[in-house]
Amino acid sequence: MHDRPPTRAVRLAGIVAAAAVVATLVAGTAAAQEGRTAWSQFQGGSAHDGFRDDGPAPPYRVRWSFADPSGDRLSAAIVVTEVAITVGPEAVYGVDLSDGAIAWEIQRAGGPLSVPAVGTAGGEDVLVYVDGPAPGSSDPSPTPTATASPGATDDADDEAVSELVGVTLADRTERWRVSLDAVSRSGVTIDGDTVFVGDQGGTLSAYSLADGTSRWSTTVTGRIDTPVASADDAVIVVARDAEEGRVALVAFDAATGERAWPPFEIPATSTAGSAPSVADGRVILGSADRFVRAVSAEDGTEVWTSLVLTLFSPATAPALGDGSVFAADFGGGLYRLDAADGKRMWSHQLNEVILRGAPVVSGDAVIVGLADGRLVAVDAASGHLIWQEDLTEGALGAVAISDDALIAVTGGPEAGLVALENDPEGTLVDVPSPTEFDPGTTFGRYAAAATIVFFVAFVPGIYARRRFGSGLVSEGEGDDERDDDADPGEGGGA
Repeated sequence: MHDRPPTRAVRLAGIVAAAAVVATLVAGTAAAQEGRTAWSQFQGGSAHDGFRDDGPAPPYRVRWSFADPSGDRLSAAIVVTEVAITVGPEAVYGVDLSDGAIAWEIQRAGGPLSVPAVGTAGGEDVLVYVDGPAPGSSDPSPTPTATASPGATDDADDEAVSELVGVTLADRTERWRVSLDAVSRSGVTIDGDTVFVGDQGGTLSAYSLADGTSRWSTTVTGRIDTPVASADDAVIVVARDAEEGRVALVAFDAATGERAWPPFEIPATSTAGSAPSVADGRVILGSADRFVRAVSAEDGTEVWTSLVLTLFSPATAPALGDGSVFAADFGGGLYRLDAADGKRMWSHQLNEVILRGAPVVSGDAVIVGLADGRLVAVDAASGHLIWQEDLTEGALGAVAISDDALIAVTGGPEAGLVALENDPEGTLVDVPSPTEFDPGTTFGRYAAAATIVFFVAFVPGIYARRRFGSGLVSEGEGDDERDDDADPGEGGGA
């Protein structure tokens, strides 16, 4: 008896099943690729939005801590697969996310610390970082921040220059190395197959991720010491001219390096201000005149401004997501603004300097590191503090988010990295900002204060007036009032 050939329906079902398998594999590969580079550079990606809606939720507990073997400070970390990557003075380290052990290291010549980046070229992950200048040059000592510190020097040495290095991440073999025009502190930004980097001399350069070939370079007035933002075919830099006390937001075409629109001048005499972030066609940054600004990425016009309490550290950048802007000023104010019009949705005054930290959003929590070593989590909806922990005696810097951990860079005597994971046995709090108006507690405090004032000020006055009579009555008051207030037993004459 012969088997019957498969019917058309059976064949069609087989084709559909095969297509489903292929789609699943493709989706899985895409998901793996996305997960592998979920936090591939400063504030997560080339737009620096600092947002991950599936990140670990508070409360947290420490999973591990990692210190540079040389005892020095480290750059903020990025996350690739199961490794956190950070730059130290003597090496670039891959740190195992599970236990904090060194997975690999690449020797480095020294120079300022800045955040590396990872992109994909030819199906391979490529790590790019800034190397040098070597110790002994006249360039200042390495800064511990992801970007230049507020007190960093404004002069770039003509002879001391940094190099940009591309490495195949799988085996750490060097693919290419190029010399920059000056010392670089900006960190590395990768958008697609292009690497962007700025330097202290004001040069913005674009290179091929695959082989380091120069694609274009251009200059701005001042220095570029914060990470370059790239999105929607535009590259955005903050140019700081310390001699003139001017700051400008400058945009270039990502493919050609041509000016996209005239420089947007920040109306402030100080060069303090944040790095830029980009989302939904708008560039967001904080400036020295205490405004958070939204500028059109298309033509450089100002869309809105929102006033905050203090200026901004160059090490910070706004986080963007869910139609909101999350910004942190130098004085410890954390703000949620409507991305459409800049209207303040809430603010939380943390009463501590934010020097090296930048807010990031992990799920429903806004995370930021403070200068006193605390890491805090604020509920994104209410603006209330829901968790905090002292992690170090020095300032906390930028935070990277992996699938199941936060990786923060620490300063002080315990400088390095610290990884935190969700603590299922931990507890959350619900603490409003010290400046938040609470009708119940506020009116209760007013009532208590009024009662205290009455008993402290008015009651002793009434008693003294009755006790001493006319001696305490002001001149011009009537005799009847003096007689009524006097004690009848003490009114006799001589």
